Amino acid sequence: MKKYIVTIIILFIIIFLSVGGYFVYANVKTNESNDGQMLKEKGISEVEYLGSTITSIMNGINNITYSNYRIISEEIKTDDKSSNSESGSGNGESNSASGGEGSNSTTQNNSINNSSMVANSLLEQKDVNINWTELNSQLQEIYSSWPTIMMDLTSLNVNKDNLLKFNSKLDEIAKNFENKDEKKSLISLSELYDLVNLYIKDFSGDETKKSVFDVRARILSAYAYTESEDWAKVSENIAKAKEHFSNILNNQVNNMNKIDVINKSYILINELEQDSNDKSVKTFLVNYENLMQELQNI
Repeated sequence: MKKYIVTIIILFIIIFLSVGGYFVYANVKTNESNDGQMLKEKGISEVEYLGSTITSIMNGINNITYSNYRIISEEIKTDDKSSNSESGSGNGESNSASGGEGSNSTTQNNSINNSSMVANSLLEQKDVNINWTELNSQLQEIYSSWPTIMMDLTSLNVNKDNLLKFNSKLDEIAKNFENKDEKKSLISLSELYDLVNLYIKDFSGDETKKSVFDVRARILSAYAYTESEDWAKVSENIAKAKEHFSNILNNQVNNMNKIDVINKSYILINELEQDSNDKSVKTFLVNYENLMQELQNI
């Protein structure tokens, strides 16, 4: 009888430990899953930050902005003149042959910065004054954030060889900025975006998001080649953008709330294709600007 009771107690202990161990294991797995999901969401935010900053820098080379107005500053120089007169007499002598008065005049050059708001029209834009200081500032922000982003993407098992290419491409862009080379800068920046596009493919399960990145990458590359008017490259990239966009069109059932934006984006891609055929830089830039705004909403 005593032996039977001992056996029952041992069984209860075993069951208790098994159930307790299961709950501990399940809790650990849940925490790991939550941590993994949080890291993935952080990685997506970081990749989107890189993509939007690269796009902003590329747009800055042609003064493209998504607002209807822009502020321009103009330095106005003014001349301030002042004169001092001296008069005096002594022992019947005059300080000057003209009546005892002498005068000194001084001129000071001052400048006033005048700012005004003007309508932002790419069609009317003639000479582009690139703000290299601002572009370098944005590039520096990417340099500063990259070490942390790289560690997170490494934890998400993003291809290490592709990660190592990022800093080298940043250095290449910095050199192009130093030389104020618009054409090479745009090409290098589009290639940097291509790397970002590869990163999100390695860990995101959102097919629509990946397709949007694909489309943006090809549109940015097409935009980069308009600077050198390499229309063959422009057309090639637009054709690839249309192929990638077909994945979004085929997945419209899951994006019914964005159907209008999707259709408008598709129309704009076709407009870009026509601009490429017409070899029209200005209308291409207008449709490019509109398309990039629409893609932000998909």
